[in-house]
Amino acid sequence: MKSINSGMTEENDLNPEEKSVFLVVLEHWPCTPMEVAIQLKEKTKSREEKRRASTKYSYYLKKLVAKKLLLSKKSGNTMIVWPLMTEKYRAIHDIITRQEPEHIALLMHKHKIQESENNA
Repeated sequence: MKSINSGMTEENDLNPEEKSVFLVVLEHWPCTPMEVAIQLKEKTKSREEKRRASTKYSYYLKKLVAKKLLLSKKSGNTMIVWPLMTEKYRAIHDIITRQEPEHIALLMHKHKIQESENNA
């Protein structure tokens, strides 16, 4: 996972809690601290349990953001996270679509034809 001079942390540098949180985000992104808590089978029935779980996983998610493994944004009071690598994929996609827009347009046209055939 580490690339030369990228500044990224290796997954091996994570403690077990960080690693389990990171793996949940990789599989279920974008997600919130409560979604991570639910995936990790935390108790979230009562208001107090939800608050505790949200605080706990917000802490771990912020640590992963600081280690440059995740990106985050706030929506109201809610923290939303996703893997940094998805932004890299998005950048690659943007580069490809700018360089070969006719190729992408052809693929989209084929996809629309297949959808219309499936709906018929």
